[in-house]
Amino acid sequence: MKNGASALSVSLHQLRLFVTLARHRSFTRAGDEFGITQSAVSRSIRELEDEIALRLFDRTTRQVALTETGRKLLARIAPLVEELEATLRPRAQEGGEPGVVNLASSCGLTASVLPAMLASCRERLPDITVVVMDRPQNAVLQLVRSGEAELGVVIAPDNLDELAAEHIFTDGLAAVVGGQHRLSAAARIDWRELRGTPLLLLDDDTGSLGVIETELARYGVSGAVRQKLTQPSAVARMAEAGLGLGILPMHARLACDSAHARFIPLVPDSSRTIMLVRRKNRALRASAASVWSHAVASSSHTLISGQAVEA
Repeated sequence: MKNGASALSVSLHQLRLFVTLARHRSFTRAGDEFGITQSAVSRSIRELEDEIALRLFDRTTRQVALTETGRKLLARIAPLVEELEATLRPRAQEGGEPGVVNLASSCGLTASVLPAMLASCRERLPDITVVVMDRPQNAVLQLVRSGEAELGVVIAPDNLDELAAEHIFTDGLAAVVGGQHRLSAAARIDWRELRGTPLLLLDDDTGSLGVIETELARYGVSGAVRQKLTQPSAVARMAEAGLGLGILPMHARLACDSAHARFIPLVPDSSRTIMLVRRKNRALRASAASVWSHAVASSSHTLISGQAVEA
């Protein structure tokens, strides 16, 4: 580090970026979480390394990895950043209304899964108001980690650092086909049958694209045109119009009003876990704890799994 005669000039923003980049190991994903560009993240981290005269990351064209120095610094910095944010930022846990709970939800789940859960909460917990923060999945995770949302509903993420999670239900993936499609009468569709078929997918903000692309690669589905859309209903409508075959989580059927598009399970099954998340090692306020407990206890009754939807 610079000698003691020269004061360090390091910002909380730089330290937060350092912790976030260490978690994601991707400049792009770290930038998405902060709403800034990949190059802005890279520049800020480089300035931090220059200021403290330490190399924190090894960078290659394919990945970003912490150096040994970076790992040691992360262990000391991460808890300090968390405490600073807790002190400097107004938080729902400390200043929120007693009967109001902020719940962040991944966009793809808000229209399909949340209505039944919230209706059940309102019936059983009438004195608690749940305020929904509808965001892309990465933003949901950041809101929960920062404390702006007390609870989050997400598709199981790759990284649960700093979070405690509870399984709500397991959901499969479905092919969405129009009535005139060659596969429209099938009871099940094998992934391999998608070869050469134009595909309609959800974009990466939903938390589904990575899983779908992995399965497509596993079963040799390559070369097909892929259209990426933001709304499940758009996928269903385009499939209905014969513009391609959609791939959606089975629960998305609840958010699609298309009467002429069939949701057909894809096999071999590729299930994903829908879960409730909160900050680890932080006690929930009483109202948030009540919502958490009710959502977990009633999930099998109030939320519809892929099999139930298809039935």
